[in-house]
Amino acid sequence: MSKTGFEINARTLSIIDEIGGHMPGGYFIYKAEEPGDLLYANDAVFKIYGCRNLDEFRELTGYTFRGMVHPEDYSGISTSIDEQIEDDEDKKDYVEYRIVRKDGAIRWVDDFGHYLETENCGGIYTVFISDITEKHERIQSDLASQEATIAELSDSFKKAHAELITFSRIAQALANDYFCIYIVDPDTGDYVEYDSNEEFDQLGLQKSGSDFFGQCRKNMRRLIHPEDREQFLTLFSNERVMSILKQDGTFTTRFRLMMNGAPVYISMKATLLEDENGSHLVIGTSNIDAQVRREQEYKRRVAEAKISAKNDFLTNMSHDIRTPMNAIIGYTNIANSHLHDSNKVRDSLDKIGSSSHFLLSLINDILDISKMEDGKMQLSNGPCNLGDIFHRIEDITALQARNKSLVITYRYKDVKHYRVNADEARLEQVLINIVGNAIKYTPEGKRVDLIAEEDVRPAGNRHLYRFIIRDTGIGISEEFLPHIFESFTREQNTTINKVQGTGLGLAITAKIVELMGGTISVRSKVGEGSEFTVEVELEALESTEAEGGVDLDFDDLVGTRVLLVEDNEINAEIAIVILEQYGLIVDHAENGLVALQMMRSGSTGLYQAILMDIQMPVMNGYEATGAIRAMDDEYCKRIPIIAVSANAYDEDVQACLAAGMNAHIAKPYNPDELLRLLRQFV
Repeated sequence: MSKTGFEINARTLSIIDEIGGHMPGGYFIYKAEEPGDLLYANDAVFKIYGCRNLDEFRELTGYTFRGMVHPEDYSGISTSIDEQIEDDEDKKDYVEYRIVRKDGAIRWVDDFGHYLETENCGGIYTVFISDITEKHERIQSDLASQEATIAELSDSFKKAHAELITFSRIAQALANDYFCIYIVDPDTGDYVEYDSNEEFDQLGLQKSGSDFFGQCRKNMRRLIHPEDREQFLTLFSNERVMSILKQDGTFTTRFRLMMNGAPVYISMKATLLEDENGSHLVIGTSNIDAQVRREQEYKRRVAEAKISAKNDFLTNMSHDIRTPMNAIIGYTNIANSHLHDSNKVRDSLDKIGSSSHFLLSLINDILDISKMEDGKMQLSNGPCNLGDIFHRIEDITALQARNKSLVITYRYKDVKHYRVNADEARLEQVLINIVGNAIKYTPEGKRVDLIAEEDVRPAGNRHLYRFIIRDTGIGISEEFLPHIFESFTREQNTTINKVQGTGLGLAITAKIVELMGGTISVRSKVGEGSEFTVEVELEALESTEAEGGVDLDFDDLVGTRVLLVEDNEINAEIAIVILEQYGLIVDHAENGLVALQMMRSGSTGLYQAILMDIQMPVMNGYEATGAIRAMDDEYCKRIPIIAVSANAYDEDVQACLAAGMNAHIAKPYNPDELLRLLRQFV
């Protein structure tokens, strides 16, 4: 008696469940009367439907045949089954239909069934079911050969109700999806072929005998593709296969057989069955050539798509980089030729500065997208002031809007807590990216709004901050909207609409918001504008008011003596001019070794800080820092060393800290940021 109440030989069920768990497909029995109450279903059926156990399967299907079939297919396949049974004196049927798995996925299955009359249950169907989604087309074309297998399955299960079904017959009945199946005694090497198709028979292999692994290796030397021969022979031995089976529970390998002069992909699977009758290896081989060819074709198309996307990206990048570079070079020439005209020089310098900032943003986008793809983008949270962020955003975007004759408004009145714990630079980057895009894609005379809101939570200090960026610009098409946050995508080519950008800004923005644990959404309509909403939970600190703007007074650094370690003369000259402009005293070392010598020869406490380049000849920044920290003088162990480097990845920052430096600032740097770092550590 099974757990369903259906009378069937206990040994039969044991063999069905044991072998069915190691072979493709599943087996179930149901009553012929509508809706087809199930009498038995093995674990393999549960897995096909994405269920872990009988309870989940009952909940999904109602434990009826009707519940197992896609609602749109049930009527058709039910009629088809009835017609086939009526027309076939052996009462067998074959149908294909869709099912709906527990996870909602729709899959195709094939159904090999046979109608029987029983004393205790009346008319019943015994059915083999297999998932054929990936092989649907191949199975359709191979239907004729599979019908022969249906007959064998039907015969096997007719006898199952009258006598014990032997192990070999079950193995043969379940072998319809295999080239061939061998049953091997792992101790003696004796083997029997229980099933094979005509195509496999043409290879001329022995149907039974001894020393299975030896015979198989001998045959494979003749039949296997030369490129796969050595790997297969190394892997396929009794000792190696049994070792893998004991460790992993199953053994699977893939290779190519030469059939009719052409390579055909084959999958071989071995499973160890152990019961009171001893141990047996069930080894089956499948023709997976069509599946592998589809996979290869898919990979080829993906590779071509990546190459195409890369080429489009490089084309856009070439245009977008050359545009600001042309402005920088052009206005440099204009300034040089109008040195007597201070207004012209000042105007040229302003435009050179603007183009330089845009060029830097392109480079930063490329670095950020590389970090994203490598999974190395990280946040550096710390206390910050939203008021400072808002001030800087206004300074940058108000000028951009004014240059385009746009109206731009900023509203923060609903923000209660300005001091928060967050990654200040990344949060500012998110808002600058979106506001900058709004300005970029909004025509002259239209408007852009930045709105910041705070939903104060009654318990705890983590509050919801909402940033809304709204514009009345060109809008985004309904077709492109789902791709708005994908890398390397732009709705229009910049060479056509003259809008600059990498197509990376929103992808980077979305990733940063994700790292913050927040959400980003967009609503848009072509011709009417767009609205982006960013929501993040931030830890609010004690202050509840915006605390002024950025402190640009660095008088406290006047007289500070620093050692600048920089091998590039132009970079050194720029740094010296900036620092001396604020009253600092600067000594210059052209590489790490010179810096080390100056530290050794100078008096203790001579320098209040060291600004250290990384990539230098003779001795680089890491080596110089390690040597300085290793000196006996306690002053050398404590002096602030700030990396000033063009190496801007997170791992570069971590490498500097690991070498003994106190902080890192990337070139090109904002002078105010460098001075703030000096103030922090001096």
